[in-house]
Amino acid sequence: MNLSVLCIKRPVFTIVLSLVIMSLGAVFFNKLQVRGTPNISPAIITVNSYYDGADALYMEKQITAPIEKALKTLKNLKSMSSSSSVSQSNIMLEFELDTDIEVALNDVRSMMPPANYFPDDMGAPSISKMDSDSWPTLWISVTSSMHDDLELTRIVNNQIKAPLEKLSTVGKSRIYGGSYYSMHIEPINTKMFQHKLTPIDLEAAIRSQNKDYPAGSIKTDSRSFSLKLAGSLNKPEEFEDIIVKKYPDGTIIKLKDVAHVRLKPYESDMSMRYNGNQSLAIGLIKQSTANIIELSESVIAELPKIVKTLPPSVKIEIAFDGAVSVKASIRAVYFTIFEAVLLVGFVIYLFLGSLRITMIPLVTIPISLIGTFSAMYMLGFTINTFTLLAMILAVGLVVDDAIVMLENIFRHSHELGKPPMVAAIDASKEISFAVVAMTMTLAAVFLPIGLIDGFLGKLFVEFAWTLAFCVLFSGFVALTLTPMMTSRMIKQETSPKLKFLQSFDSYLLRVQDGYIGGLIYAMANKKKFYAVCAGSIVALIASFVYIDKTFVPKEDQGYLIVSFKGVEGASTQESLKTIIEAEKTFSKYEDIQGFLTIAGDGSGDQGFAFVPLNDWSTRSNSQDELADKLNKDFAKIPGMSIFAISPQPFGGGGSNSPVNFILQTSLEYSDLDQVAQKFVDQMKENKMFENISKDFKASTPTLDIVVNREKAYRYGVDIDTIGKTVQYLIAGKNVGDFRMGNDIYNVVLRYNKKDRNNPSDLNKIYVKTKDNELLPLETVASLIETITVKTYKHYNNSKAIRITSDMSKDTSLGDAAKIIEEMAENIIDPNTTQLKFSGQIQQMNESGGDTLITFLFALLFIYLILSAQFESFSDSLLILLAVPFSMTGGVLTLLIFGDSINMYSNIGLITLIGLVTKNSIMLVEFTNQLRETGKNIHDAVIEAAKLRLRPILMTSIATICGAIPLAFASGAGAASRSSIGLVVVGGMLVGTLFTIFVIPLLYETFKKEKDLREERSLGEGNS
Repeated sequence: MNLSVLCIKRPVFTIVLSLVIMSLGAVFFNKLQVRGTPNISPAIITVNSYYDGADALYMEKQITAPIEKALKTLKNLKSMSSSSSVSQSNIMLEFELDTDIEVALNDVRSMMPPANYFPDDMGAPSISKMDSDSWPTLWISVTSSMHDDLELTRIVNNQIKAPLEKLSTVGKSRIYGGSYYSMHIEPINTKMFQHKLTPIDLEAAIRSQNKDYPAGSIKTDSRSFSLKLAGSLNKPEEFEDIIVKKYPDGTIIKLKDVAHVRLKPYESDMSMRYNGNQSLAIGLIKQSTANIIELSESVIAELPKIVKTLPPSVKIEIAFDGAVSVKASIRAVYFTIFEAVLLVGFVIYLFLGSLRITMIPLVTIPISLIGTFSAMYMLGFTINTFTLLAMILAVGLVVDDAIVMLENIFRHSHELGKPPMVAAIDASKEISFAVVAMTMTLAAVFLPIGLIDGFLGKLFVEFAWTLAFCVLFSGFVALTLTPMMTSRMIKQETSPKLKFLQSFDSYLLRVQDGYIGGLIYAMANKKKFYAVCAGSIVALIASFVYIDKTFVPKEDQGYLIVSFKGVEGASTQESLKTIIEAEKTFSKYEDIQGFLTIAGDGSGDQGFAFVPLNDWSTRSNSQDELADKLNKDFAKIPGMSIFAISPQPFGGGGSNSPVNFILQTSLEYSDLDQVAQKFVDQMKENKMFENISKDFKASTPTLDIVVNREKAYRYGVDIDTIGKTVQYLIAGKNVGDFRMGNDIYNVVLRYNKKDRNNPSDLNKIYVKTKDNELLPLETVASLIETITVKTYKHYNNSKAIRITSDMSKDTSLGDAAKIIEEMAENIIDPNTTQLKFSGQIQQMNESGGDTLITFLFALLFIYLILSAQFESFSDSLLILLAVPFSMTGGVLTLLIFGDSINMYSNIGLITLIGLVTKNSIMLVEFTNQLRETGKNIHDAVIEAAKLRLRPILMTSIATICGAIPLAFASGAGAASRSSIGLVVVGGMLVGTLFTIFVIPLLYETFKKEKDLREERSLGEGNS
């Protein structure tokens, strides 16, 4: 028995089926996580090495290069980049997305050079996974007018950070700009020389006399005691009594005799400011099982409780919340779904003229959408902007099958005069095949998206499969609930329709008559019409060549990032003077909500600021407009390069700049730098590029301590002793720890700041000879001031320089990439230097190939499915011939509205394949049915076109209206929604117009040719 007939005869069974689908969906909906985007965990592993006092060149040659050599043959390694600077080496290993990160982590550990390869006093390299959520998304500012930095840090650590870390949504937290106690041991040169002591001697004494010794246990008949020698020191006076030397006559020299011991803040170059005031900040990272919105909501709920425990002078504020844009985007998407439902409902009512009948297809929307939640949960999907985007599109699609079923039953009842039950049974039998074909076709479009590899496939798999399941559920409802409801709710209307509905019906009849007349004319003048079709294809090619191409559209995410770059080697305090001046600029703009500035985190000559903006609905400037205005103001501030940047969706390959490329070479850095500078110079001459920067600078002021090896050998001074002595006194050395309350702090051996402010202070340093005599450093070494490289970069084991840039307002990413490639042809010698795009350009290039493959696979899938359903290869090919015309409409609409070809519009173009073929299926299926009744080809084509025009217009206009809220979206996430919406609206408008003419014409042409061939073949066989 036909499924539809079964459901018509068993209404309770049918209702229960729908209720079960909705109930399961509602249950699983509450279990779905909420995210901004799908969780694409990058397969990235970092190897970080630290060696105090080593310069950048040493770290590159002796630490970074050997590790890279050992790891370059790792399985599934996509790229390896490294950075070598003073005291540290950072290597980032990026693997293919499908790589098992745990297996890769074990491979890295097993292939690392052995521990004895590295210097004895260097710690083991740290190997860890880089989590996609490893950067704070919520920043809290803490200020006080009554507490110094040390006390405020203690309050923040114990009364704010600690309770926040107990929240189930908080994974990690870090205090920025805090000040921590340390026990400073500051050698006095004259005293050290008097007693022939070096900092190495002090370290040995401190370490040996500042530790506990476990001594076993003692057991009695009734008790057991663990033994410990309590040797740890915690107070300055206890450290002062450390014995550092004993003379033969019994004289004891204590630490206080040769050094100052002070409990004071540990020196830090970082400065944190909020809204122009000195501040501390807490950066919160979400727990892996939580989402960014849950983190935000739980922290906001907890803060009032924390505030009650704080001193009155301590002020706590949320400085930046990354969940704001996510929540705003999701709210906007929910509202868009509501708008789409209203528009689709109005279209159905307009065509059917009855509120009661209108409810039949509208019921499909909640059942299909809610039912899909169960599939999403089982597949491990989340509620995010991509899955919600799929549901917006689904609003206009899921009613299509129900409309087709309803309209056919309506025709059998009202036009053929059948009783409702008979009409429902006959009509459902007639249309079921077309409904199944349309459902399977549209679902098949999205299967290739879910199956492709790479970033695009991972990003859109949730979108594709969510939409596919919505369509499958809608097809099931159209075959079960729709005919059952129609058979019981349809009846002859006794009351007259409203006037505007009567007017619409009259207009629709005129449209139908005009369409049939136009179709007959086109069939009589096929050459003219085919010329129009050819013109459409030419327009598609021309517009595709002309239109801008980018990876993702520029999105207003509700905040800016401002970068500060000062003179190489400048101190944090020097940079702060300019940063404070720049902060005054923020106060000029009412659209700016606040600003959180970080200076000196890693380098005193750099800094950055988070600048959250007011709500989208209250702003007079967009994110990009505000960035342009700020940059004009920043250009007037001397001393630093300051630039406001719009954050990039999905990252930018280690940079927030959209233009990002790497130059690799087998030559020396100096040669590569000359090549890189040519790129920078030419880019500066081109107005398309702004804020151009390269990450290689040979401008770091350096003092080289050049050892006279002959003198050193003569006096018995080894290089290791010289290096450690200078390192301890100038850079400082952690030589132990001590406890204050429940906290543990460092013991630092280092000159007082006043004794290391001038290069001449190095001449006051003494080194010990083999005879235990002290010798001035200047006796065996001299100082030479040079300019060196701050950081050495590698990419895939080659020397590399990265160049980044922002783009001017009207520049597309595709145009920028093209210009850079043209520059490369004139600048680069391909035998020695290669250019490699990174970030968004790399993703755009990679996804472009993926999109083409997906498009072709979608066509192939649909062709095979249709061929199997129609038992004809020619009919399925005929159905697909409407696709190019919908592409023309989609691309032209993007061009008219100033949008671009990007990954969202590409998905829209792929979606059009399924949308347009649904109309073709109805025309071809009905024409075939009419021919089976004995009608000739011409009459069958005309009658099928007449019968199917109304449902085609209903479904197409419903789909268009469902996409209109996307096309003209505003607010958070509007650019991405607009791209896909414009494609669907324009593609369906043009595609539907061509479909209702092209398919009948081609059907008649193909079938007549086929019949003629069969007649000839039959005639030849008979002869």
